[in-house]
Amino acid sequence: MLAVTVNPEEYLHTRESLEVWSNVALAAGLHPWWVREARDPDALCELLPETRFVGEIGLDAAPRHAANWDAQLRAFERICDCCAKTSAPTAPKVLSIHAVRCTGTVLDVLEHTGAAEACYCILHWFSGSPDELWRAVHLGCRFSLGERSLATRRGREYARILPAELLLTETDLPEGKHSPSTAEDIVNSLERTVAGIGAARNTTAEAVQHQVTVNAMALLG
Repeated sequence: MLAVTVNPEEYLHTRESLEVWSNVALAAGLHPWWVREARDPDALCELLPETRFVGEIGLDAAPRHAANWDAQLRAFERICDCCAKTSAPTAPKVLSIHAVRCTGTVLDVLEHTGAAEACYCILHWFSGSPDELWRAVHLGCRFSLGERSLATRRGREYARILPAELLLTETDLPEGKHSPSTAEDIVNSLERTVAGIGAARNTTAEAVQHQVTVNAMALLG
């Protein structure tokens, strides 16, 4: 399992409590909703030489989150540049990326900073256009799907057509009363996600579970 964080402070706070869990990789992140000033990426970039796992990072151009767009873009460009420069060829960094109404810009940044080539980039709950989907595939991106993405027609169609080796599952746990809050909730959500991907691809849940396990182990192992 890859557990992402929304800012460096959360990562540092959570790191100690997860040390006993050998099957959980903790990612250091700076979610675009938490970006306010140009110096915000500083703390995250200081952590990047010591961790392979980065997320959640990215951009959000939805109207209610776009007021800090310029700061978001500067932060994302700097983080991706730092990731590319500190990623090791034998153990590439794994990036979990948020991209809302700005997939083209996100892919531009991944490309021109070198992060798409140097790192394993995972697009969480991908909602871009079909052309952007195939551009991301050609850049080598992976795609994590959850119940919420599969609740949309576009999400189910992308689950159907994406190459199997690029599929991953996610829970996406925003704060709220309907979010999974226990280990059992998370397992149940993932099982429903696997079943949903299987239905979209006209295959069994067991086949999907095997494939996403192989895919995850290739990134996290």
